[in-house]
Amino acid sequence: MTSMLAIETSTPACSVALSVGDAVISRYCEEPRSHTRLVMSMIDEVLGEAGIKPNQLDALAVTLGPGSFTGLRIGFATVQGLAFGLDLPVVALSTLKVMAQTAARKQGLEKGAIIMPILDARMSEFNCGCYRLESSGEFSALFQDQLVSAEQALELIRQYQPSALVGEDGQLGAEGFIDLYPDAADLLKLAELRFSQGLAQPIDSIELVYLRGTDAWQKRKRIRAI
Repeated sequence: MTSMLAIETSTPACSVALSVGDAVISRYCEEPRSHTRLVMSMIDEVLGEAGIKPNQLDALAVTLGPGSFTGLRIGFATVQGLAFGLDLPVVALSTLKVMAQTAARKQGLEKGAIIMPILDARMSEFNCGCYRLESSGEFSALFQDQLVSAEQALELIRQYQPSALVGEDGQLGAEGFIDLYPDAADLLKLAELRFSQGLAQPIDSIELVYLRGTDAWQKRKRIRAI
């Protein structure tokens, strides 16, 4: 019976999900600037509810970005500590891909739907992805996650005509936008599939993805030194 713990802190939402066999236990909270306090208590709660200890876990899952610098660092550092301490493999996934899965679940989207997740990156820029829900239930990227201007984001929306436009609208002003953050329960669903395919990695081979130049690179180097 496989047990996996998923941690998602890359946006103003903080969430944790645990699978033990077919059972899933999760916690979700939108309380910005409280991730450091919330994430450990959520982990304790889901492990306690499942009646298992950390050393009974088989794998971990985390979002690797893009997203908030601080939020990504909190989730990654938490997973990093658990992975090193318990010698666990990690499945790392795009924040935007997890948002696509969250949107598909919450909106009841059918196979073939195109989902465009967008996160406000501030400074008039947006992290943008685009995913198609395939008949297999997996998501294929129609383009690589990228950092774009507001004008470029609007042009991508016009070009791909997504079935669902989700995330943080910021000052974009796109029509039909649905406010939505990634949920660890959806990270867990995607990560379990990758784990079953043998695609988990050692934590020291994983790097965060910020999609923003030199400043982000310096932050990433500091994270890897933790």
